[in-house]
Amino acid sequence: MTIEREPVRELPTKTLGVRRWRGGLVAAAGLLELTVQLRGDRPFVPKGVHRFLTFEESDAWTLRMLTRPRKHDRRS
Repeated sequence: MTIEREPVRELPTKTLGVRRWRGGLVAAAGLLELTVQLRGDRPFVPKGVHRFLTFEESDAWTLRMLTRPRKHDRRS
């Protein structure tokens, strides 16, 4: 006994908007290069598990990490 199935019907679709290409990373290349120059090889935020009691405390810590001054290299 073979069961016949109805064909799958395509539902009508409506386009709500069109996303235009504006250059993407090419447009942001200057900002990315400046970021690399300022931060060097140091990550933006230290890796690891960090626990905070509030989102405000977390945001304040993240802002401190992003804006902390760069340590000078030790001279031998």
